[in-house]
This record gives sequence, C-alpha cells and structure tokens, in this order.
Amino acid sequence: MNYDVIVVGAGPGGSTAARQCALNGLRTLLLEKEKLPRYKPCGGGVTSKTVSLLDFKIEEKLIERECYGVRFHYRSREIEVKMPFRIAILTSRDEFDMYLAEKAMDAGAELRDSERVRSLDLRKDGVNIKTDNSRYKASAVIGADGINSIISRYVRGRFKPTELALGLEAEIPVNAENIEDPDMISAYFGYAPRGYGWVFPKREHLSVGIGGVLSGFRNPGNVFTNFLRRLNLNTDVKYHAHLLPFGGYDRTAYSDRILLVGDAAGFVDPLIGEGISYAINSGRIAADVMVNAHERGDLSKTGLKEYGTMCHDAFGRYLKDALRVSQLAYKHPEIFVKMLVSNRSLVNKTLEVSAGRITYREYRRWVLVRVPYYCIRSIFL
Repeated sequence: MNYDVIVVGAGPGGSTAARQCALNGLRTLLLEKEKLPRYKPCGGGVTSKTVSLLDFKIEEKLIERECYGVRFHYRSREIEVKMPFRIAILTSRDEFDMYLAEKAMDAGAELRDSERVRSLDLRKDGVNIKTDNSRYKASAVIGADGINSIISRYVRGRFKPTELALGLEAEIPVNAENIEDPDMISAYFGYAPRGYGWVFPKREHLSVGIGGVLSGFRNPGNVFTNFLRRLNLNTDVKYHAHLLPFGGYDRTAYSDRILLVGDAAGFVDPLIGEGISYAINSGRIAADVMVNAHERGDLSKTGLKEYGTMCHDAFGRYLKDALRVSQLAYKHPEIFVKMLVSNRSLVNKTLEVSAGRITYREYRRWVLVRVPYYCIRSIFL
C-alpha cells in the first residue's frame, strides 16, 4: 500500500503529527522502532503549556502527580516556592506515549511498532522506506525519530557535540506514603556541568536524574551515583543515559518530501531540557504543512519551506531567547544559581516561564534590570 505520509517515531511529536495528518484525510503510517509501550528515559513532567496544545483531554489514570511548586537546592541553600496554578502533570512516558499513539490510531493512522527504519530512498515520485521487516512507499516523510534520527541524515548533518546535553535517569521505587510533598519537584544545582539534578515524585516511585552539557562530563556514571548518595537514595539501581540537543541554534528541519519534528529537529529548551511541548507543537505544524503541500501537489523543499517559518513564529524565537538566557546563566553559573536560591521573586518568574505564562525574552529583560540588586543580596544572605 502507498501512503500519503509516513511518520517515523511514535513519541509525542510523531504521534501528534500522525493524528493530525489522519484527521485531515491523509493515508498515514506511524512507524516505531520499539515494541509499544516502551520505556523512555525522561522525568515525565508535562507542563500546563504542553497540555493546552492537545486537542483531547488526558485521562486521569495517566496523571500520577500534579506539580504546583519547586524546591531549589544549591550547596547549603534551599528555597521553596508553590504557585497558585498547576505547573505540570507528572506521568510515566511509556503510558503517556502509548496514549498519544492510540489517539493517532483513533484518528485513522496505522501503527506498526518493532519496525526500525534502516534507510530512505528519495525519488521524484515519492519516498521508499526500508525497515527491519518490510518496505514502504509514501509521498512524504515526517521524521520524529529522536536525537539519533535516521531521517535527519537526509536533511542536514549531525548535531555538533557542543550542542548536546547528556541526561542520566533512574526510577527508584518508594512507598507512596513515604513521598514527602507529592505536589513538589526538586532541582539540585552543582552536580552536573551546566545543568542540574532533579527528583520528580510519581505514584509509586521517584524519577531521579541529572542532566548537563555532554562535553562537561568526565565520568557520568560516577556523577550520577554520587548524586543518589547525596540524596540518601539507593545507588544499586539501573540507570538510563540519553542525549538531548540544545534548541535555539539555526538548523534546517525540512527538505524535499521530508519534515523533522521534536528532538530530531533540535527543538528542546536549552535551559531546562524540556522537549515534549516543542515536539507536540512541531508535530501539529508539520501536519498542517504536509496537508497543505498535498493539496497543492508540491512536496519539494520549496513547497515545504513554510514549515521553517511557522516553527520560527510559533516557538523558534522563544528557543533562541532561551539559548541566550542559558548561555548567560551558565557562563557564570555560581552567580546565577546563588541569585536563584536567594530570591523568591526570581524563582516565581522562572516558574512562570516553565508554565508558559511569560516568554524567555520577558524573563531575560526582567532579570537583567535586577541583577545588581540580586547579586548584592545573594552575597549577604
């Protein structure tokens, strides 16, 4: 069977793109290399901004916790802030991603998991895709296959090592009654190079991890073990490592008959490492562009060019501003972190960014005019 579009990767971006393509009448195939549901190393925080991008309600059973506050730690300093609004829901990615894939199938997309894409053959009349199990043909492809994207190789070069972050994460079982402050997440600075550690409470376990710039790690396993030891947590656990691209850099995300979404396109917040919202948003935009391109009968790079413009307008400027903020913050990390853990108003603004209530540009302007005061205050507190 020939398809109008094949979406490679059944994460949030891929499933969203597949759902929207199918809803708009395109014959859609969704390919996933793993058997679903599958484990995904991720804290599982889905921001309120992300939830608002979905065209359906998330089932209550998927919401393990609701986050209303954050506790920041740096050396002996600690500051806790609770917000009057929900910052995020906390979920397990295997269940959340499976739910999104089911929503794509409900819309009419065909799902085939355990099918790793091996190669593409771009032709004038379409795209031939070879997997471990079969061969498929489509008019176009949406690449949502993550940091090590096969599809992106037909669009641009690999990510530069300096543009990558490394994350390590483990799930540590705990009794629900032993989870203190189940509506709070914790962030720990000073453990990862240009990054932080985190603890997200779930229904019956803690998602614990660290993330930082890849080039700054020397022995990441030891760093993670020391972090667990610092928190008095079991160090005899299986942990998973994964890479993330820093967003905000100029990268090509489209070519003849191909669009890239989510991590494959490099759409990840470079300050906090959040990528689900950008995956879903870019997935929606990719579907819109693909539908329009099919209607015009133009799937060339020129015909898909509007994808770059639409992503830039929707969140590209936001990611560039986030990159500037992260570069400023991590150029002088001790100063920034000291300011953060010493000033409740700064924490409030930081959480407003995470929740999508203000932009990074507004945040940066707000912070810069207050830096002298915050620096002085952090010295004497």
